[in-house]
Amino acid sequence: MISSSEWREWGVPVEVAVTECAALVEAETLVRAAIAESEAACNPQRGDAEIHEVNLAQGIPVQVSPRLSALLRSALWVARMTDGAVSPLSADDAGIDEEATPPIHPLPDYSDIHLDGETVLAPFGVNLDITETARADTADRAAATVARSLECGVLVRMGDVTATAGHSPAGGWQVAIPGAGTVELPAGSAMATRVRAAEPDEVEENGGNDVAGRWAQVTVIAGDALWADAAAAAALRRGAPAVRWLEQYDLAARLVDSGGRVHTTRRWSRPHAA
Repeated sequence: MISSSEWREWGVPVEVAVTECAALVEAETLVRAAIAESEAACNPQRGDAEIHEVNLAQGIPVQVSPRLSALLRSALWVARMTDGAVSPLSADDAGIDEEATPPIHPLPDYSDIHLDGETVLAPFGVNLDITETARADTADRAAATVARSLECGVLVRMGDVTATAGHSPAGGWQVAIPGAGTVELPAGSAMATRVRAAEPDEVEENGGNDVAGRWAQVTVIAGDALWADAAAAAALRRGAPAVRWLEQYDLAARLVDSGGRVHTTRRWSRPHAA
């Protein structure tokens, strides 16, 4: 029998579910602790978050905690895997005027951030915000910790990112896809959904049809929440080529275009992802 608990933390709904009723209280404690540690490291909304020290250093190496080092490593891995479509740089930096930037000072990107053990060197002008990847990383870490410590099956959800670990309950983990029912997640897998709000200029004058190649929602199932979330976010930004890109990585994915039409990768049609 599945027992679960829900609350709100780090700006999103959080849920933990376990296959052993007696383990729920301790599982929630472990999940809360994992979130608190990650938040203290990188939540930019907290004035005491450790990542502010990195952002204020502006070209000076900074020694960071093992947790922030791990979160930054995950964020840089995601940036490499998505060819920069998902970047650790703050969205505020995206508005920099490249035309007005002197050529002797090229705009930095994620590849200019260096991480050596627990020493971080971010170039001058860079402001890091790794919130999204950090939440996914934390969901993975929390689920693994609960499964290992309490020897039970566990599901951890943070917003629209879900990670599982340990064994599955009878009938599998049934996870909701926003606006599209549920899907069964195999033990040890993860799922993430990214949704993009429609913008007025995305509608064509010709009959009011939505612009082709725009995704309104992408759901990806992968081996861990970090990769599932990164792939969903990258696909949302890639437009029409996203399906081919997802196929290259053999990912189970469901994409909804701005006209409401559903597209899936080959792997989505397999059991547990239908």
